[in-house]
Amino acid sequence: MQHASRNRRNPHWPVALVFLAGLFLSACTAQYPLNPGVEKIDRLEPYRVKLADRSRSRDTLLILAFSGGGTRAAALSYGILEALDLVEVPAPPENKGKRHTLLDEVDLISGVSGGSFTASYYGLRGREIFNDFRSEFLYDDFQGSLLWGLANPVNWVRLWSPRFGRSDLAQEYYDSRLFKGATLGDIAKKPGPVIVVLATEAIEGISFAFTPSQFALLCSDFDRFPVSRAVAASAAFPGALSPIVLKNYAGQCDIQTPPWIEKALASPDLASRAYYNALRMKTYLDGRRKPYVHLIDGGVSDNLGIRGILESLISRGGIHESLRELGLQNTRRVAIVIVDAKTREKARWQLLDEIPGIGAILGASSTIMINKYNFETIELLHHVARDWARDDEIHGQQPIDFYIVHVAFDALPDATERDYFNSIPTSLSLEPDQVDKLREVASRLLYGNRDFQRFVKDLEGRMPTKPARIGRSAGEPGEGAAGPEFAVHEIAP
Repeated sequence: MQHASRNRRNPHWPVALVFLAGLFLSACTAQYPLNPGVEKIDRLEPYRVKLADRSRSRDTLLILAFSGGGTRAAALSYGILEALDLVEVPAPPENKGKRHTLLDEVDLISGVSGGSFTASYYGLRGREIFNDFRSEFLYDDFQGSLLWGLANPVNWVRLWSPRFGRSDLAQEYYDSRLFKGATLGDIAKKPGPVIVVLATEAIEGISFAFTPSQFALLCSDFDRFPVSRAVAASAAFPGALSPIVLKNYAGQCDIQTPPWIEKALASPDLASRAYYNALRMKTYLDGRRKPYVHLIDGGVSDNLGIRGILESLISRGGIHESLRELGLQNTRRVAIVIVDAKTREKARWQLLDEIPGIGAILGASSTIMINKYNFETIELLHHVARDWARDDEIHGQQPIDFYIVHVAFDALPDATERDYFNSIPTSLSLEPDQVDKLREVASRLLYGNRDFQRFVKDLEGRMPTKPARIGRSAGEPGEGAAGPEFAVHEIAP
């Protein structure tokens, strides 16, 4: 009788057990989306077709590198796009008579972490980015939305799974809010520059580029890979976000070991960058020893988004060899605009006689390493450019002109202004006023850079010489009513 009484008092316990069992099964079966494998690599370098676009000058290669740094990096990069679209340059014969700006001349954009949002969105939307990227991303509170997603009990169940992490959840949000199911193949088919999103391979600590050639090593389908997942990997800050996992299908397709890897491994040299890179890239070709690839924030290996590209050029024999492979052998000028949103935030604990906590020390250590590595990357770039020019002279070739344009807050002459921009947090949530100030300072830093001035002059271009407005209105690529006014330094042509 007591047993029957207990059952009458708890008539819903079987339902509760079924519900709990369902939650447990959901947690066990939650799975990140697998990148699809392929048996045949149909096209290794579709970017060659994009780079051969006749609407751009054939003797000039313009590369933009968007650094990491959350929304502050995305906003600074966005401001650079706006500033480039105000610099008019002569159009190639195919576009004679049409308005042509430096934005039309951009050949390649690399994006790391926060910078990957701007790079990817521009790759998908082109100049439409000026209509909605501010409202859809820059002015929005992405960080708050991600935290609310983590607080959702339904997601707690999914996150119990060892095969579904916080970055997978972030990817879903990026896709629903920004990228709408777009794939890397969609970007590759769009007109405009090549877009390269960069992450870090967690085991080897090397830069991982979301490119067709990288996916070919994995025997994976580049065209069907979601843009949102590439960006989630690029922005997977260690600790706060989980790694993005890719399956390695190496050995299941018809890809052969790239010649540059075979050449470098045939002559082992521990002091050679080519040998160093070949050793690590070779690991992707063994699917049994490396069945999965774990990707974290691109800033861990290359926060400027340029070192991986530079080392790839070095490994493949230098600038001329790489340009020939891409059909760009007529290039006479190479301009690299590095948009560096690094921070030098002043630590409050440095003013106290107390031992700082582990969080403060880890944060300071991370900033120190990134800033020092950034400096080494810029120095390496200058050093390699000089070596290539010297080699050209030795072989009787006309050297390629390099324009290395480093856009960074350290170039601001006013200490108070420098401190302001360095204190803007590297989160995915900023005040609209902070966003607009980042957009405005981007133009001043770019136009005030001497290498950029020399580049525009050599192109016979024309920069703004009077107050202008930052924003764009639909159908008016050069002018717009949206956005705050800013004054541009007058610069002699």
